[in-house]
Amino acid sequence: MTVVEPQEDDPVVSPEGLGPVKPEPAPLAEPYADLGEHVASVLRAAEEAAEQIKADARLEAEEIVQGSQRVRHEAEEYAQDIRVAVESYANQQRREAEEEARRATSGAESEARALREAAQEMALGLEDETRRRREQLRDDSRELEERHKRALDDLREIALGLQDVLSATQPGRPDGGASMDDALSVTRRR
Repeated sequence: MTVVEPQEDDPVVSPEGLGPVKPEPAPLAEPYADLGEHVASVLRAAEEAAEQIKADARLEAEEIVQGSQRVRHEAEEYAQDIRVAVESYANQQRREAEEEARRATSGAESEARALREAAQEMALGLEDETRRRREQLRDDSRELEERHKRALDDLREIALGLQDVLSATQPGRPDGGASMDDALSVTRRR
């Protein structure tokens, strides 16, 4: 059979088994022995407190990390929202600028088309006027030529008539007639 030595922490039980017995005080040399135990218990309490502080610090660090991750995530979302808003604004400005450019181009094209059509109409009008004028000048030129020809024919007839008159009034001349002055004077005399 093995005998179990009681430990210091174990309560002392009376031989009758009626309950714990108060330990007898130790002689004066033993108070220093309790000091080691007391220091050990203080060290154990300090270690437990250090472990608790470490656990609390880990927990707080995790909370800080989670908070910073949450803040980072919110900042990323905010940055993404800003980026989307900026892109949207830029797209809107680009669309408005493109629309303005289309309107300006369309207006310029319409104006150019109207000017071109007006110039074409003026050119056609000038062409028609030039053609009419040319035809008028041609007609006037023909008429003048005909009048000139008639005038020449009339002058020839007059000259022939005068020559006949002159040759009839002066039969003795070698050229067969009188001079023009003479013939005129004869007709004036009549």
